[in-house]
Amino acid sequence: MTTACCGCILLAPMSRTITELSVHLATEADLAGSLGAEIRADRSRLPVLFPGLPRRFGREAKTGGRVNIGPGTVELRAFRLCDLAAAWLLLSCHATDAELWDLYAHGDIEERAMVLRSLHFLPVGPATVRLFGEVQRTNMVLHFEAALCDGDLFARTVGQPGFDQTAANKLLLKLAFLDLPLHRVLAAEQHANPELSRMLQDLATEREAAGRAVWRDTWRLIGMAPTAGTAARLVGGLEHGDDGVRAAAAEGLLALNRKDLRPFAAERLPREPRAEIRAQLQRLVQRLADA
Repeated sequence: MTTACCGCILLAPMSRTITELSVHLATEADLAGSLGAEIRADRSRLPVLFPGLPRRFGREAKTGGRVNIGPGTVELRAFRLCDLAAAWLLLSCHATDAELWDLYAHGDIEERAMVLRSLHFLPVGPATVRLFGEVQRTNMVLHFEAALCDGDLFARTVGQPGFDQTAANKLLLKLAFLDLPLHRVLAAEQHANPELSRMLQDLATEREAAGRAVWRDTWRLIGMAPTAGTAARLVGGLEHGDDGVRAAAAEGLLALNRKDLRPFAAERLPREPRAEIRAQLQRLVQRLADA
């Protein structure tokens, strides 16, 4: 019986990811191959060739929806050809954490975005955690989106050394602060927790006191992991003037699943002007009646 070495076991998933990326690079796969060979022959060429990827491969966004590539799932239309080429090169030359950090630290806005989008296709590790820490502190929305949005990288990183629930909560709180949709961080709702709900409710209270809009997805997430004040905020959301908030509050109440709150949903139902929200409320009233 043949026993595979540890190195082969680790390299096999990377090889599959490279193959899958090649399919999406299509006619540009040969160009990626030649650049990869040049880098493997002379490691110093990586920081020289990396900045030119947008010019060589183009900034055109890919078409398509949600696909599995390598270790994770991404919304393909959020990635450009140069992003996929960047990931292909970094995988094919087995870029080290130090090299990834060097590309990010010395890169311009676009180069940093390519490094961060590449993380969705690379094995999760210390570089992922370190770069998550960078985007948590940055004011560059593009870079936050590149690392967190349009893939399940966040969900796959939770629990890695250095990225515990506290660190994860801070990133999701920043998502709320930047008013980016929760659905763009795939599977993030699986990491709802009472402490995050408390943080979101505190942020909502601060914004309301300042007369500013509250992140709509607040109502969705807090219903999944309630804390003190959650039920009251969800019920109040049913009367909000913003359609999106009322829809999110209905979803949050569905997740909360408290039978004693059924009268509030039933009272709102005949007064709800939006058909899609009425349908949500009808499901909620029926669910709670059967609870």
